[in-house]
Amino acid sequence: MRRTLPFPGDGEMAERSRKFDWSTTSLGDVDGWSPSLRSSVQTVIESPFAMCIMAGAERILIYNDAYRSVLGAKNESALGSPAAQVWSDRWHALEPRLQGIRTSNQHPVESNVEFQISREGMAADNGFFINSFSPIRNEDGSIAATLIVAVETTKQILLEQELISSRREARQAEELLLSVFAQTPAFLAILRGEDHRYEYVNNEYIRLVGRNDLLSLTVGEAFPELRAQGYVALLDEVYQSGKSVQRRETPVVIANSDSGNVQNLFLDVTFQPLKGGSGETDGIIVFGLDVTSPVAARLEIETLLNESKAALLEAERSESRYRFLAESIPVHVWTATADGMLDFVSERTASYLGFSPDRLLREGWMDALHPEDSDRATRQWIASVQSGADYEIEFRLWSAEHIGYRWHLVRATPQRDSEGMILHWFGSNTDIHERKALESELKNLTRQAQEANRSKSDFLSAMSHELRTPLNAIGGYAQLLELGVRGPITEEQKVDLRRIQRSKTHLDGLVSGVLDFAKMGSGEIEIRSGAIHVMTLLGSVVDMVRPQLAERGLTLAPWDVPETLEVIGDEDRVRQILLNIVANAVKFTPEGGVISFAVSSDSGNVVISVTDTGIGIAEEELERMFEPFVQAKSPLHVAGVGVGLGLAISMQLARAMDGDIKVSSTPGNGSTFAVHLKKSR
Repeated sequence: MRRTLPFPGDGEMAERSRKFDWSTTSLGDVDGWSPSLRSSVQTVIESPFAMCIMAGAERILIYNDAYRSVLGAKNESALGSPAAQVWSDRWHALEPRLQGIRTSNQHPVESNVEFQISREGMAADNGFFINSFSPIRNEDGSIAATLIVAVETTKQILLEQELISSRREARQAEELLLSVFAQTPAFLAILRGEDHRYEYVNNEYIRLVGRNDLLSLTVGEAFPELRAQGYVALLDEVYQSGKSVQRRETPVVIANSDSGNVQNLFLDVTFQPLKGGSGETDGIIVFGLDVTSPVAARLEIETLLNESKAALLEAERSESRYRFLAESIPVHVWTATADGMLDFVSERTASYLGFSPDRLLREGWMDALHPEDSDRATRQWIASVQSGADYEIEFRLWSAEHIGYRWHLVRATPQRDSEGMILHWFGSNTDIHERKALESELKNLTRQAQEANRSKSDFLSAMSHELRTPLNAIGGYAQLLELGVRGPITEEQKVDLRRIQRSKTHLDGLVSGVLDFAKMGSGEIEIRSGAIHVMTLLGSVVDMVRPQLAERGLTLAPWDVPETLEVIGDEDRVRQILLNIVANAVKFTPEGGVISFAVSSDSGNVVISVTDTGIGIAEEELERMFEPFVQAKSPLHVAGVGVGLGLAISMQLARAMDGDIKVSSTPGNGSTFAVHLKKSR
């Protein structure tokens, strides 16, 4: 009686295999195949995963529908053909692996092997696969064939390549931005957080304030005198409102803590809110120019003019003195009569504009105006003359020196008699062309940086979600196979399936870390704050890490905490922070080491410290410990160390709860990570 062919189902390969004349191959007629080979063929044909069997001395190919995507255009002639013929282009690498299974009982795995595949209806393209090789044994233990399971990883590899490219582009954009900031002649600082902590200052800012130790300090810590002057409150207003503020010729007093010198400055400064990935303000850019010299000169002139009111009756002497001052100072000055007609322009001003002084008198100054600014400038000047209000406007004036129009800040102040009647107008022109160009460039670069940051967060989030779907499928099918849903499995196969599950769990953890980091960057993680009982919290953390301590041969030192002590925060997030820190301590502490907890508090804060006796952290690495994708170098062999996001996420979570994390370490003598949280009242 003829036995049933081992090709069940109505798929394409089942149909082709039933029609194929196997007696023409070295395997012979199907009736002569061993039970183990027939059973394995049936499993392969019914499997949804890409599988093939290489049977007999010639390693004849038998495969299922899913494996057709691996073969591509070779599918048409591969069934029943020798493997050396089908895979002639990579037989030099494939044949030793197949031979190793027969001679040394090896079960090799090829990771992310690159194939050139001609898929149906598409041009030839490269694909990536993970191939595992397992023997199929006869009842007497001899090897009847080799089973190959192929998992395509093309999307994962392409996503990884795209991630690397996106990171490189973001890094290049950031380096370009910082290079421009460092070289600009304007002063610039980047402040982060509600407490306005210095993240970046350029060379001009350092020169202006006379110190270069500002990074990580808040404005209030670095310059306490600015609180009394209202600038910290102004920063608070900009941060909370998300609206920029400009101040011109604003007086600032800065004290140098080292030398004790006091600087009286005048600044044209802009406070520009910096938006995060979620659109919320997470920092402020402080940008501007030091205008102390021209303002001091103008104020001196104004003082002199005020002091000389009595002498204005002696017109000839007063005019002579004034003209001398106007020609001596490095500022473009002019005057006008009470009705707004210019009656004096300094030689310096006329030379700069490329006109004779007489040409600019009365209404002749409008010839130097840019045509597009003429109507606006004259309309506002007429309004000031009629109302007596100070004249202040920005417009473009012709510059003979630069052979082109340049932006100027033009101001005029009325001089009045004792009864308030306007006697004269005193005006000045300040060239602000470079500042206008820098402001425009800064806005453009700020927008590019914000878009790059938002794109990075969106990409990381999308990538993490895309990776999680195949990971869940891998874990689910591995569980089904281990449960025997697809038939009995050997102990060796169970070991392989558990390895798959461990690898899937580890990769899932890495993806979760990347997703959490992306969510933090885009402001999607929600913090639910409340009172947290510290003793209960530490107890739950210790219960979760005891298996790790035992596995690594580490000791947990006795610890103590006041029974009523509570902190304010999100309990799950605080537990996540402590578990990340303890996991690092366990990872970098050799066998026999000690992990210890310590809790201290004052009137407003609680500090939870985790100390280990591990290898410690080099001084040059301490500053970067909380940066994303950064890991400390370790001589210990540590498997599955992750991607370096644990501490970065922990720091962001701590700061989201109005807390912080500090680290101290001595190489060879361990490390201490201190989590600072607000104390519950």
